[in-house]
Amino acid sequence: MGHARTMEKDIFADVIEKIQSLTESQQRFLQEMLAGREKVPAVSKKKLLRKSFGIWADRKDIKDSIEYVEEIRKGWESRLERIRG
Repeated sequence: MGHARTMEKDIFADVIEKIQSLTESQQRFLQEMLAGREKVPAVSKKKLLRKSFGIWADRKDIKDSIEYVEEIRKGWESRLERIRG
């Protein structure tokens, strides 16, 4: 559990650092977006998840779900590098 907390603190510190590097206008925009955010009760999240189960079952363009997900994940590392700058 200690390792997870350390990672969480590192991520939080990274987020704070990135927020501080934003312009004042960008920071205000982010603050307004977060202030207007509504919390969704956990029960609703569970219901939504149940409703979404099998949502892609009838798609013809996805033959093998594992292959499809692996294809999506291929570009994640390069995207993360671009985000980190």
